[in-house]
Amino acid sequence: MKREQLDKILNFMIEVDKLKRVKRTGWVRTGVKDPESVADHSFSTALFTYIIAKDLKLNAPKAMLMALSHDINEVITGDIATRYKESLQVVSNKKKHEIEHKNHLRMLSYLGKKDRGEFTKLWKELNDQSSKEARLVKQIDALDYIIQLYLYSKENDKKKFETFFLTAKMKVSDPDLLYILNKIQKMIYGNKKINRKIK
Repeated sequence: MKREQLDKILNFMIEVDKLKRVKRTGWVRTGVKDPESVADHSFSTALFTYIIAKDLKLNAPKAMLMALSHDINEVITGDIATRYKESLQVVSNKKKHEIEHKNHLRMLSYLGKKDRGEFTKLWKELNDQSSKEARLVKQIDALDYIIQLYLYSKENDKKKFETFFLTAKMKVSDPDLLYILNKIQKMIYGNKKINRKIK
């Protein structure tokens, strides 16, 4: 490999590794002690995606890379959390997408043309939801924090996590993934219904 290409990769990785220090906003907001980072979330989302995509006979490596790289913009933007009600968010979904898209491209500018093109294509596919892999990643992105929530629920007040289920249920539609989501909800809350009037 040419030194110039290696320098680009190194600079990209130095920036991306900052995700290890970007804490997930939802957990910070609810007072979770030692919350996971965006890098933690990206790792588990990618691994989960790969396993499910493979079982569904989809392009598992592509789906995994899409999941692994989906939040690299958050090095710049931070984690802009979505909520089950858009009015409860810091910015609208449209504005969030614009900010994330701009900063995703900024992050990719560290890479060479070929790598930049590959990641840009994956980002577009994910945001356009133009493939089965992209639709799977979008849903697992939401389902991953429900699995993390199960772990946090053992040490925190379960009531403060109810809104996470409301948000996830807006995003998860695949029957198998819904099964997992509903199973986790039952593991945490039993047969109690989630209050839709939560703020």
